[in-house]
Amino acid sequence: MKKEKIIEKLEKHCAEKLYVRLTRKKGKFEGISTGFILEKSNDFILLQESDEFRILGYQVIPVNTIKHVRYNKNDKTYEQILKNENLMTFVKAKYKIDLTDWNSITNDIKKTGLTIISECEHPELNYFCIGQLKRVNKKSISIRYFNAQGILDKENTKHKFGDITKLSFDDHYANVFSKYVKDI
Repeated sequence: MKKEKIIEKLEKHCAEKLYVRLTRKKGKFEGISTGFILEKSNDFILLQESDEFRILGYQVIPVNTIKHVRYNKNDKTYEQILKNENLMTFVKAKYKIDLTDWNSITNDIKKTGLTIISECEHPELNYFCIGQLKRVNKKSISIRYFNAQGILDKENTKHKFGDITKLSFDDHYANVFSKYVKDI
């Protein structure tokens, strides 16, 4: 899909708060995100994720990684079921996130104190980092990562903004898991 068409569709879906299926791509990576675009800037969107008829947390996605935007009969049916189940009342931005650039985004998310998940889904880099956002630098963030056993790393993990394909926060997985983190 051409960039102009992607921008046009993102703006329409954001304005009308329609359910959307996004195909995201960076290098050899290709993935899908689904949900509602709550906010949009020239370079980023704030998506409230939805999956299996649940309204989930938030994702910040760089616009330049979005390669296709879909809203077809399947998506309309899914959206109608969410309405019928009174789940659309949960579709809203609970936080004010300035989507100007990664610095403004991460500084606003840091203020929430929520656990974040920073991902680079490119197959050659492929990282997933969950933890507290500790520092926002000019070109990167530092996260106090915890592993799958809930054990905190001794040192912060640094992620360059240019590598991030998706940044999630107020996510059920992260919120629950972070209650059981151990500093050993």
